[in-house]
Amino acid sequence: MDNWEATASGAPDGRHDDRGLQRLPARVAALIVLFALGALLTAAVLETQAGATAYIIGESHWSKAHQRAVLGLYRYASHGRPSDLDAARDALRVPLGDREGRRALEREPIDVAAARAGFLQGQNAPADIDRLIWMYRALARAPYFRDSVRLWREAEVEIDQLVALADALEARTKAGPLDAHDVAAYQRTLLAIDARLRPKELAFSRSLAQGAHFMRRALLALSALAFIGLCAYALHVMRTTLRRVRETESEFRIAFHQSVVGMVKLDREGRFTQANEALAQILGRPLQELRALRLADVLHPDDLVVDAAGVIDWVRLRDAGERRFVRPGGEVRWVRWTASVVAARTGRSERVFVLAEDVSEAHELACEIAHQASHDELTGLINRREIARRLGLALGGVPGGRRHTLCFIDLDQFKLVNDTCGHEAGDRFLCQFAHRVATQLRRDDWVGRLGGDEFAVLLHDTGLDEAEAAMARIQASLGENAFRWNGRMFALNCSIGVAEINDDAVDVDWLLRAADAACYVAKEEGRNRIRCYRDTDPSLSRRRRELEWVAHTQLAIAEERLLLYAQRIVALEGDSGLQYEVLVRLRDRDGTVHAPGVFLPAMERYGQGMAVDRYVIEAVCRFFARHPASLARVDLCHVNVSAQSVADPAFLEYVGQWLDQQPGVARRLCFEITETAVIANLDDACRFIDAMRERGCRIALDDFGSGLSSFAYLRRLPVDILKIDGAFIRDLARGESDLALVRSMSQMGRALGKATVAEWVESEAVLAQLREVGIGYVQGYAVHVPCPLDELMAGDVAAAAAYAETA
Repeated sequence: MDNWEATASGAPDGRHDDRGLQRLPARVAALIVLFALGALLTAAVLETQAGATAYIIGESHWSKAHQRAVLGLYRYASHGRPSDLDAARDALRVPLGDREGRRALEREPIDVAAARAGFLQGQNAPADIDRLIWMYRALARAPYFRDSVRLWREAEVEIDQLVALADALEARTKAGPLDAHDVAAYQRTLLAIDARLRPKELAFSRSLAQGAHFMRRALLALSALAFIGLCAYALHVMRTTLRRVRETESEFRIAFHQSVVGMVKLDREGRFTQANEALAQILGRPLQELRALRLADVLHPDDLVVDAAGVIDWVRLRDAGERRFVRPGGEVRWVRWTASVVAARTGRSERVFVLAEDVSEAHELACEIAHQASHDELTGLINRREIARRLGLALGGVPGGRRHTLCFIDLDQFKLVNDTCGHEAGDRFLCQFAHRVATQLRRDDWVGRLGGDEFAVLLHDTGLDEAEAAMARIQASLGENAFRWNGRMFALNCSIGVAEINDDAVDVDWLLRAADAACYVAKEEGRNRIRCYRDTDPSLSRRRRELEWVAHTQLAIAEERLLLYAQRIVALEGDSGLQYEVLVRLRDRDGTVHAPGVFLPAMERYGQGMAVDRYVIEAVCRFFARHPASLARVDLCHVNVSAQSVADPAFLEYVGQWLDQQPGVARRLCFEITETAVIANLDDACRFIDAMRERGCRIALDDFGSGLSSFAYLRRLPVDILKIDGAFIRDLARGESDLALVRSMSQMGRALGKATVAEWVESEAVLAQLREVGIGYVQGYAVHVPCPLDELMAGDVAAAAAYAETA
């Protein structure tokens, strides 16, 4: 019985042992598989976390490089320094390198060497290159990382725009200096690109952090299941797993502490539980000291989000973005903040893991760009753009009887300082003047530089009379000081126009024009004066009307509402072919046509005559390009050129470009230059005349006889035609003195081999006298009433010849 019992009792145990032995290889294999699975999952967690960190660090280099590129191009647009362009292009190598690295990984087959070279060019750490390549190859189509890659590609479109803009800026700068409008346009484009890039960069980091968090949670969950399985198998498996976890934690601590991005673990109350050396450097504290800190001790109070109970609101604080850390001395460091909640272990509360990347340099660059966009680089005052913005705010803040006052200041001696002492002295003069004015203002008042030697001052809650008195005090204070340079002394004199900002002010442009008009009158009255803008002032009303005509004409030029008219020039003897002078008219939007005497004087008075000249030259060249038959029928087409255009080399270049495009037009053109313009700008006039004659154009001296030195300059000027001032012709039949003068001009023209044209011929009697004294050509209502150029060319050209025969 004992033996059976022993047998009976031992048999099952033996069979169990046998089965256990039989299953041992499978169990060992299962243990090996589970162990391997756990190890792989743990390694994947580490690699995913490290890879995400590496990509976030790479994005930091990418972001800083794009900011440096924007700043370099912004400065290059302002100053045209090649060093700024080189710095921008050097910065653009970083994102372009990252792009080449990614594209190499997307090729078939993958070009690993090219990927390494691209990521190294992108300033990624060499130790992270393999991790970057592995993560992209493994997770390129994974959730979150797929979105990050999409954002990456979208941001590269903006980088390509920066590269194209750099090339365009370089080409444009080589063609000639940028004007203020072009500089502002390029800078607005740069700011727009920067504004589009920054959200993409933040979204890229946020997507990576979310993906890393998701992958880590998923992988940790699988690791936990494997760990439970291992624990169920045997105690030694559990010990092996625990040993592996300790090894893994050691590896993570190494990566944690050696990372260049600040990392910290916090509990729900904001106490530091773990931090790395990078965070200690950002905070400017020893690493050991961080263990005793709370988040409230280092995060700026405005960035620490708490709920109604004063407890940290982790829901909102987990939002990615820029936040401020405060160092012990009060210094603020900006960081790109990415926070995620770490699942709690048994018996412990949740932890919050924070990545804090120091972006203080990038933030300073962004602030500098914003400051430069609204401030004048020379004086440090707000610029025209910011002035307009603030004036808009002031206009919106005048209801209820409140009044502000705008003062337009124009320096009286700035050109003298520039011309006699150089531009460096002029810059110092502007800075001293700006500082002196700024020190005289109240706290709520401000001063800005409109451009050149023009400034704007806003006096808050100040009426017109009070503002006049205040500016008189400032003007008196300026008079007590002087600008000294190399032993010379210049007074800080200025003319001031004052305009009240009240309910009658239409908009910012109207306000600036009103103050400018008052300032202009102050200058006309003798300079160093103050003039207030009032609607009842006739001088200001005239000035305002002129400014309105300037604005109206500029708009007409933009909308191509300047019309080309023509008036024939007829030979008194024989047939010289079709000659005419091109005249210009302005057509309103309602169809009303205005004569040039209405708008041209205002344009020339305010330095805008060249805009009209450019329009006419372009319109004439385009007309002949559309009608080549008309060009063949024309003997000579006269075009007026203002004194401003003659004195500007840019206009000479502009005309040359159009004549290069239409080579057949030059020999049909005759440029009319007034005698007074020639006398005032003799050297410029000679340069323009010589250049045009070399191209085959002819030159007419317009209004001949009106200048004081006409005969003295005639021998020097290589002009072809003398157009006698109409003031001598209009009343020719009434007196002998004008007839004698015209006869002498005709004789001089023949002696010098120059053709003569009499203007303002309005009667048959005058025609007879002009024929008697030997004038070659006539122009006026007696021979032809001006008509649109199209109508003249469409009519019968033989009419002019028929008239000459009968006359």
